[in-house]
Amino acid sequence: MTHTDREAEIIELATQLGMPERRRCVLHVDRATYEWWTEIKPRRRGEVVLLIRRQNGNFVLHSKDFYPAGTVRVPSGGIKKGESLLAAAYREAAEETGLQVVAERFLAVVDFEFRFDEELLDFASYVFLLRETGGVLEVHDPHERICGFSEVPLEELASVAECLEQLPPEWYHWGCFRSYPHRLAVELLCESS
Repeated sequence: MTHTDREAEIIELATQLGMPERRRCVLHVDRATYEWWTEIKPRRRGEVVLLIRRQNGNFVLHSKDFYPAGTVRVPSGGIKKGESLLAAAYREAAEETGLQVVAERFLAVVDFEFRFDEELLDFASYVFLLRETGGVLEVHDPHERICGFSEVPLEELASVAECLEQLPPEWYHWGCFRSYPHRLAVELLCESS
């Protein structure tokens, strides 16, 4: 997808769900993390990050069986080639949570830049606020390796981010990357409430 096509898709979606906040985040990473991202990037044109608000107002978190003990985060998933951002958000919500959702707001576009020495790699996260409308909270894609769910009020997403930023050294850069949308959600949603 060209830069022009990407911007046109963002603007079109913004007419339905509001103009997203635009952020750029530079993360200095180690060689192993950088190499992992160079393998991942060709298979995805970015990811959707899902802030799923349950009917009680809390937000869905999940954990995976290979994460360090106690690690939770909001769901996310890759955007397939040729797939629209909103279609990816709905597909990932169904696969990872089993919940039926409706998009309330296109919250943010975060353009990450991973840097290792002089090398750099861009990766985009598209953050959506979704509202649960039905379904049962359960995994529908066993390949995701999700081993548990929890939920927290909006304000506690900052504590989730803090925990992600304090993961062991081999998980540190991943934790910093994953923490960013949690902090952004608290900033933007507390601002608008």
